[in-house]
Amino acid sequence: MRLRMLAPLRHRDFRLLFFGQTVSMVGNQLYSVALPFQILALKGTPIQLGTGFAFFAGAQLLTILFGGALVDRLPRRTVILSMDLLSTIVVAVVAALGLTHHLQIPHLYVLSAFFGATFAFYTPALSAIMPELIPADVLVPGNALRGLSGQTARVVGPLIGGVVVATAGPPWAFAIDAATFAVSFLVFVFARQPEREPGPRKPILAEIREGVSYTFSVSWVWISIVGFAATNGFFFAGLTVALPILVLKVLHGTAATYGIIGASAGAGEIVGGLLVGNLHFKKLLVGTYVFSALLGLAFAIFGLAPLLPVVMAGGFAFNLCLVASNTHWDSALQQLVPRNLLGRVTSVDYFGSFLAGPIAPVLAAAALQRYGPSSIFLVGGSLTFVYWTVAAAIVRPDRTVT
Repeated sequence: MRLRMLAPLRHRDFRLLFFGQTVSMVGNQLYSVALPFQILALKGTPIQLGTGFAFFAGAQLLTILFGGALVDRLPRRTVILSMDLLSTIVVAVVAALGLTHHLQIPHLYVLSAFFGATFAFYTPALSAIMPELIPADVLVPGNALRGLSGQTARVVGPLIGGVVVATAGPPWAFAIDAATFAVSFLVFVFARQPEREPGPRKPILAEIREGVSYTFSVSWVWISIVGFAATNGFFFAGLTVALPILVLKVLHGTAATYGIIGASAGAGEIVGGLLVGNLHFKKLLVGTYVFSALLGLAFAIFGLAPLLPVVMAGGFAFNLCLVASNTHWDSALQQLVPRNLLGRVTSVDYFGSFLAGPIAPVLAAAALQRYGPSSIFLVGGSLTFVYWTVAAAIVRPDRTVT
């Protein structure tokens, strides 16, 4: 089992991508710790903290479709290296401004918007390049390894970030983040440029329309993306609004209680990555829908009973199923979507998946006042289970690309 999980590492260029991205993701976690503390150190308010996230989300949604089209037009390796190099420069400038005491909150808004935009290019490129680096039969373990490195970074990175911010200050955390982008660039630059047949060049808007048109002409793609958009709305609402209220008002817990639940969820994420990397469905869409349906049941566990062990079990099961579902879905896109459209379809997928993010927490806050936090989990989990169970019964892939 262990050897199957590690099979993608036999391929040199994937090893380079994996190592560079692992280092870079640790740096991103340092950035996530440093940003709010830097805003607060500059006498920022809670509204200004939220504004920073709004700049990230807004830039991401505005550029994601354009990013996907560019990823299908340019060599994916070039896009990844360009984003690494730009990120190195921009974050290094912010670090320098902080170390010289010239940093202001608007600079951090620009940085947040920059990261939102780079996400729009980086993420489709990383997904689209996978079939160019490893064979189709190890795509699932490859995606699981990438996910596992991200999960490890989310455990290690905040610990390092907390120490650096507490002892040296946020600017030094930014400086380390810039260095990790540089490492990612310097490692992946040695990867070979994958061979691709150049397609006919069209205006960028025409290429975006082509990607959107393909997405909504293939039933399994658009039914899945619509499902992700709807169910992610419940997940955003539950995890950002309902869960903190559940901890404080129902469990009568503290921030430490919230942290315990988070640790349980993190353990589920790691177990899910190890599980799906070694044992997965051969029919990738079936795996996606089965784990998405189970994800709904796991989400409902949060609201079953006002007991900490029950909520911890919900966190563990939710993140396990989330990793398994996402890994199967990413692999399905990489195997079943034509490679010349993969960047654009991935960008439409991300656009739909995050579309409910800005509005779902607001609607949840209104519902909580009348129905309580448990209702968000029970209703959202039940509807999620029903949607993906029906989808599994009616959806079939239209084509396979090897």
